[in-house]
Amino acid sequence: MNGSDYRDTCSYATISVKTLHFLSDYLTNHTVVISCNRISIPMGIWHMKIIIISDLHVGDAAVSNEFSVGSSNNAVKNQFLNELRQLSNQEDIRADYLVVAGDITNRATREEFELASTRLKEIAEIVGVEQEKVFFVPGNHDGNWAEEERSMTSKESIKMTIDRKYSNLRFNDFFKQCLDRARFGCYFNEPYFAIWSDEHLNIIGVNSSVFDHYDRKPHHGVIRKQDLTELDRKLQEMQIAHSGKINLLVVHHHPIQQPDLPFDAADHSILQNAAILMEIASKHNVNFIVHGHKHIPRLAQYSDDYQHPINILCAGSFSARLDDRWFQGVPNTIHQIEIDKICDVNKTPLGKVVSWSHNTGHGWTKDESINGIPHKEFFGNRMLPVELKKQLKESIERFFETQTHVKWSELSNHYADIIYTSRKLLEKTIMDLSDEVGFTIFKTPGQDELFILLKGK
Repeated sequence: MNGSDYRDTCSYATISVKTLHFLSDYLTNHTVVISCNRISIPMGIWHMKIIIISDLHVGDAAVSNEFSVGSSNNAVKNQFLNELRQLSNQEDIRADYLVVAGDITNRATREEFELASTRLKEIAEIVGVEQEKVFFVPGNHDGNWAEEERSMTSKESIKMTIDRKYSNLRFNDFFKQCLDRARFGCYFNEPYFAIWSDEHLNIIGVNSSVFDHYDRKPHHGVIRKQDLTELDRKLQEMQIAHSGKINLLVVHHHPIQQPDLPFDAADHSILQNAAILMEIASKHNVNFIVHGHKHIPRLAQYSDDYQHPINILCAGSFSARLDDRWFQGVPNTIHQIEIDKICDVNKTPLGKVVSWSHNTGHGWTKDESINGIPHKEFFGNRMLPVELKKQLKESIERFFETQTHVKWSELSNHYADIIYTSRKLLEKTIMDLSDEVGFTIFKTPGQDELFILLKGK
């Protein structure tokens, strides 16, 4: 099947029964043909879900005893995965892919990678992802700095140094098999990136930690210019921009400067040559960049001269112990990118990022932490702010002609794609209109009914 077929509402594809989890609304109102254990559906209702986690820090920095090797004062939580299983059942979490954005271990020991591989298999099973659909990049904690130091002080070749640095990762069966499935590349040899591709998704993994050496002060991610040149060439050769698939780039270090609350000091750990990476990503129509390293989750949209929007998700930490002295209540998090459809005009994805957080005593809950991202944040509506304001104003005034209040659900049903507007832009636009049109805003606690607008001030 051609990779772009899902954009054609007249095309059909064969998918597994597992996908029924994603199609309940469709199946309620339509007839499908079922044969044996597979069904055929129109690709116009194509849907994708990607689980994102990062910074597990398996070892002595993990917050749960299930992720700790030996005893650790940081391992203060029990039943971490059982509570994740309860969340998955309660929220009906069933995904197509699982992406891990680095710092899988804390000290890159063989025992840590063995435990990490076991736990990642369990997580994949909990969220309904096949092992062949699990992908990762190394973080700075996934290279053994002690081995690297011995090699560098012995003046061994850089190739030998990198082999020693990643020896425990390279020879772990789970992670080796993942890299063996890549269509191109490897994290331990030039140009230090790997590309996976299936009928719906391209995943580009870049190792930003390979040259973050043991003696670098301050530690920060590095992608060499010659490796970025090769990345640009390879993406052009593979025609990633015109593949008709979702393009996701995963890198451990942050390629843009994210808000660093509650820290006051300057952040010097940002990726070196990040601007070049971002230009390459825009040029080749990358839809998502997922990264870890910073333990405070964020979602931002990036656009440059190419005018191609990139959704950048900082995944926070899945299972590291987060010191309240510095992180002030930031929880452990897991995220799901849900792509509902492709915009007919711009050919870019529309959907949402759903996040859940873990707090001691409460288990996994819908993430509503004050220092992070909302439980649901939307992406994809590329309407200009002036046009968004115009359409909302016309709709609100039309509703007020016959009723005294307007619900968010009424507005979003009236203009379906407005729901994919970022919540920051939506809130600002509604605030601007409150005086102009004349209404009072009543915020509601739920995610589905964001506010009610009451006619008059």
